[in-house]
Amino acid sequence: MQRPEYDEIQDCLGGPAAGSASAEAHGTLCGLMCVAADDLPDSWIQNTLADSAADVDRPAAGEHDRLAALYQSTLDALAGTQFEFELLLPDDGVQLGLRADALGRWCQGFLYGLAVRGLKSFDELPEDLREILEDLSQITQAQFADGEGEEEGERAYANLVEYVRVGVQLIYD
Repeated sequence: MQRPEYDEIQDCLGGPAAGSASAEAHGTLCGLMCVAADDLPDSWIQNTLADSAADVDRPAAGEHDRLAALYQSTLDALAGTQFEFELLLPDDGVQLGLRADALGRWCQGFLYGLAVRGLKSFDELPEDLREILEDLSQITQAQFADGEGEEEGERAYANLVEYVRVGVQLIYD
């Protein structure tokens, strides 16, 4: 199943006024998947639409379908053996500061998804997973200074995205 694009999900959740809502929603979904939430995708779709400007009682069929497609494509990628999992983030053409904010919101959503399903303390986890989650917690604060070199900032951002992607795959597995 083809994964919806960032902008398609953003439109479901209120458009540009919603900030990085689609990144955070995808992070939450991935966190829920990592703790094997048994009420997916319905509860996630309902809660995600409730947090947006969409009418939860009567969501447009397109909104529900796009979120269901995001759920299924994410599940397929995480459970697959081809390492196809990707974070739902803005395209590279978007200003680096906005992409960094979206990455931070993605990590925040992921940690929320874990916590809402019972992970209260990193102490109960193996050291390698605990370290990844502590790093994700730090990434929620990610910002890129205006004076930072464009190439250096792009490289740092790409490295963070790859670290999060691989870390989430390890946690899921």
